[in-house]
This record gives sequence, C-alpha cells and structure tokens, in this order.
Amino acid sequence: MFLLLPIVLLGIFWCYFQVTSPPMPPFTKEDAVHLVTAGKDPVNNLFPLDIGKWEGTIGGYHVTRETSAREIGKEIYIVAFTESWEKGSEKGTFESSYKVERGGLTASGQSGKIPPYYNGD
Repeated sequence: MFLLLPIVLLGIFWCYFQVTSPPMPPFTKEDAVHLVTAGKDPVNNLFPLDIGKWEGTIGGYHVTRETSAREIGKEIYIVAFTESWEKGSEKGTFESSYKVERGGLTASGQSGKIPPYYNGD
C-alpha cells in the first residue's frame, strides 16, 4: 500500500495539472521563420527576417531574396530562402530550406547554383 500511494498521488497531480494548464498557443509559420532567422547563420541573415521579398543590386546583378514558409504537417513547416539573380543573359537561382517544428529545426536541403557575387567571380 505504501508503495502504491506515491504513484497514485503522482497520477492524480499529473491529471490535475493537465486539465488546469492553459493550452499552448499554435505554432505558426511566422514562428517557424523566426526560429530559423534568430540563429547566427550569416547566409540566412542576408534574407528578410519575416516572410517576404527583398530586391536590390549586388555587384551589378539584380538580386531578389525571398523568405517563405509552407506547412507540410500539423505545426510542421518548410522555411525556404530563395535567391534569384540576373545580369544580362546570366541568371540563376539558389535555395536553402529547413524543416521546422516547435522547438527544433533541421536542414532540409539546398538546390541551384551559388550566386557568382559570393565567389568573387
């Protein structure tokens, strides 16, 4: 009996706190983008910190940088950083993406060609 009493009390307290605790707020795609951009990755810090686009000129290239997010599951998102550039007939696109869920993220992949103004070409 003395061995079961602590286990029963633990179960009762756990149930009580589960019922009385407020639910966690939803994890949104904006939260996912904030989780990725809050890091110290220098490449990601070149992109908009929120969902959106930036356009400008770098080394004579017209550059568009876009931060986007799409839901792939319940509160699971793919956050993508896409960079497109154009100079005369030379153009290209590079994308880096992350799979993000509440409390963590993993690199999802990269595709495309690294922009020439990163290499100094």
